[in-house]
Amino acid sequence: MTLFLAMAMFALVTSLSPGPVNILATITGANHGYVRTIPHIFGATIGFVSILIILGLGLIQAFDDSHTATKVLNYLGSVFLLYLAYKVATSGKTEQDDTKKNAAPTLFQGLLCQWLNPKAWIVSLSGVTVFSSNGVIPLEDLGAFSVIFFIVCYCCISTWALLGLTIGKYLEHPIHYKLFNRIMGGLLALTVVYVFFISK
Repeated sequence: MTLFLAMAMFALVTSLSPGPVNILATITGANHGYVRTIPHIFGATIGFVSILIILGLGLIQAFDDSHTATKVLNYLGSVFLLYLAYKVATSGKTEQDDTKKNAAPTLFQGLLCQWLNPKAWIVSLSGVTVFSSNGVIPLEDLGAFSVIFFIVCYCCISTWALLGLTIGKYLEHPIHYKLFNRIMGGLLALTVVYVFFISK
């Protein structure tokens, strides 16, 4: 029980902290509403847990040994997330009947946000390391950790989306939406740059 509590606390602290995925959830919640943000939330949750499982099953050693793979992931992830930051900063208010161009993020895009998010890999590496013994985490512990993280991660990203939904209610004019999106796009870009440098 103590182990599960520790896992839950680790998941809560790391999932609730600001990061690219949470900021995107806030932006999407403000612009599209919570229901249309669910695919992003679900995809991001699946994406993170899948990284956790893969590292827990033994890839962590190969990942630690391959500095080239780490650099490639950091560069690809940073470019992708900075592109999303640009798209957010240049977008305006999205109406319910807008074209697919301005649609809310899909489940796959949520998944990709985690797979190309340096923070997700750093947190997963830390989690597997903390709850492993000599670099190996028992399968039953990995399974429990994954279930706990799935629940906590989904709830935390949802919290950020609901925050965005609340903010969106006060953005009555299209100009307010543009200003909000530019500020959040800039914040997302700054977060990506910060995560990129701390992952060095």
